[in-house]
Amino acid sequence: MFTPETSKHFKKYVDESGVVSYILTTRFAPVQQGVYYTNPSMTDDGRYFIFWGTYPPGSLKTIAVLDFETDEITIHTETVGAGIPLLDTDNGDLFYSIGGNLYRSRIGQPESYEKIASSSLISRGVIDRFQKNLQGDEPCSGFNVTHILRTKDKKTMLVDSQYRVNGTKIGSYDFETGEYKMWTDIHGRIYNHGAICPTNPDLALLAEEFWVDAITGKYNLIRTLEDGTLCRILLATRDGKVEMIPPMFKTRATHEWWADDGKSIYSVDMTMGLCRYTLCDKKWELRVPGKAWHGHASKDEKYYVSDIDLVDQCFRGCESRVRFYNYETKKDVFIITYNPRANEPDKQNPFHMDPHPAFNCNDKYIVHTTTVDGHIDVAITPTAQLIEMTK
Repeated sequence: MFTPETSKHFKKYVDESGVVSYILTTRFAPVQQGVYYTNPSMTDDGRYFIFWGTYPPGSLKTIAVLDFETDEITIHTETVGAGIPLLDTDNGDLFYSIGGNLYRSRIGQPESYEKIASSSLISRGVIDRFQKNLQGDEPCSGFNVTHILRTKDKKTMLVDSQYRVNGTKIGSYDFETGEYKMWTDIHGRIYNHGAICPTNPDLALLAEEFWVDAITGKYNLIRTLEDGTLCRILLATRDGKVEMIPPMFKTRATHEWWADDGKSIYSVDMTMGLCRYTLCDKKWELRVPGKAWHGHASKDEKYYVSDIDLVDQCFRGCESRVRFYNYETKKDVFIITYNPRANEPDKQNPFHMDPHPAFNCNDKYIVHTTTVDGHIDVAITPTAQLIEMTK
């Protein structure tokens, strides 16, 4: 089987730090990038690698897959406009949402797509955000979830569907029974980035987000308490309860994710670093000190990756770098020391092309988006060298 190191589709790139990465050079679209950091890009056996392609000036993404067994790329044209996909890391099945419906495709077989859940489970049909609903109610957007994630047993997924008018419906979908269970119905604010706990189907992580009132057009900030505590991080349970978790540094928190064992959650303080909150003792720990934008942890939580913006005011396409941190030795190394800006701040692109580094393939590789070659590319970095460099 081929690997990123031996595939014809990659070129070797050596950063000034000495770290070796492999940049995908075969292009099916002008913009190519890794999927969002919360979701896997590679199967555990290393055979399949998925990535996004986009055709400017449009912003709709299409999924492509590289099969390292054959070293051939297949474009999944049926996924145009899909949300953040879920790759089954065992068999390579692709799950994604389009138009409020949930679909599955067999990896490398675009014609195999099938609808496995309809938006009618949650709402009365596909809802156009700008179209008045004739029944006069406020339906939500079906399975247009922030990103598809399942419990480790592959049975349960969280659904964070936004209403057409100012609200969020939180529930879960059972892949075995095909049933949807509503947990709570929230009006007047937007929760998204919902993620089911990997080991507990009755617990989920949510984030309160900035949002625009669909009626008035008013831009709404994340709520704060009287003492300034940011109401960003929330834990929801199947019985409808939602608990706000005060951030480690009170007024700042962003880009949350679950630890692999489901015992902790992570949040990024863009000034202080990657913070871990342990559920059993309800305590925070600054796990990775230093400026950060997004972050991710190895399964054993010994190693971390993060991206860092290199400007005073962060914007999509700004200069950035990608950092590896060894928690055991407290040493680090830059995977990418300098990603050039992709655009000026007054001409931000719609591709959400932050580096978004993430461990993949049982932590053997780190997948990230880079601009070192002057355009938006996806890269893969072997982890073993990083551990050796920071031992």
